[in-house]
Amino acid sequence: MNISIFSRYIAKSLLTFFAGVTGILTFVIFMMRSIKVLDMAMTYGTGIGWIASSLFNLLPDVFCLSAPMAFQIAVLLTLTSMSEHGELIALRAAGFSFKEIVRPLLICAVSLSVLLFVLGNWLTPRSYKRFLERREEARSKITKVTLEPKTFINLGDWDLYLEKLDPSTHTAQLIHLIKKNDEGALSTKVNATSGKVILTDTAIGLHLEDGQMQRIDEKNNSSIIAANFDDYTMSISLVRDRERSRKVGEMTTTKLLRLLRTGLVEEKLANEYKTTISMRNVLALSPIILLFVSCPIGFSFGKRTNKGWGMLFSVIIIFTFYLLMTFGLSLGKKYGWISYPGPWLPIFTGAGVAYWLWKKRLNI
Repeated sequence: MNISIFSRYIAKSLLTFFAGVTGILTFVIFMMRSIKVLDMAMTYGTGIGWIASSLFNLLPDVFCLSAPMAFQIAVLLTLTSMSEHGELIALRAAGFSFKEIVRPLLICAVSLSVLLFVLGNWLTPRSYKRFLERREEARSKITKVTLEPKTFINLGDWDLYLEKLDPSTHTAQLIHLIKKNDEGALSTKVNATSGKVILTDTAIGLHLEDGQMQRIDEKNNSSIIAANFDDYTMSISLVRDRERSRKVGEMTTTKLLRLLRTGLVEEKLANEYKTTISMRNVLALSPIILLFVSCPIGFSFGKRTNKGWGMLFSVIIIFTFYLLMTFGLSLGKKYGWISYPGPWLPIFTGAGVAYWLWKKRLNI
């Protein structure tokens, strides 16, 4: 068999399994995230555009989570499928070495690692930042405002009451406004005989006629300031002023390194920055390590092997890999001197296991 045809055949088999498994894992993880997004949309009354934008910004993070696992499963499924059909035995009999069989798989692993490196260190944090900004935007808005007569309407710092309302002309009768949490005042009220009320996405505009403003001093309840007016225009914002604390996951690796170089980051937060940087690169390199661990296992399968064994070993390998990474992350966040190398525990362990398997099982 020609080496280029052989390489394309293995790569095609791998990519077919990888696409299928990635699709399944991505769908499962994406649906779990989607439930939270839809719950927020229902809570804050956001539109379809907000939902679509939020879900789109979650895709890079979901792919970075599912791709390493999908690749490892795809490798073992490819090798078990070839073993099941006797293709590995035929290739070995034709003079192909294990290294030649692994070469197209390694090319795919390196390509995926490069993609994950770029996504994990730069693109995913930026997408996650946009997602958090969209979420904060939804939380800051006073949504689901419906103008109804004879009903107290919550407008954040104000409560609005309309005795009568004509939706076609936006004209209202007997308008009452009560301000809550007014600094220095026990109560602030605005009453008007008539006026116009116009509702937009970000504010509600009021043009009041023939009314009075009353303000009761907080320290002296008997002191009332009253002012009559013939014509008064005001606007009430439907957006709350909120300050959002930045999360580590929304900062690129370049940004984290820049903050660490300043030396102004407290130790606990610095440990979290360092472990985050390491974790991103561990996930990027995981396809290569998982490939070298999986190949000796896949090569040792006999012709009677089926894909069920491949799935079983995949689950064991993936579980062990993420268990070691979680343990390394915990150590790194607790002890500063191991914050960088701690998350690399599955890489070091995987490299040692792969070396032993290739030497002992395949005699290479």
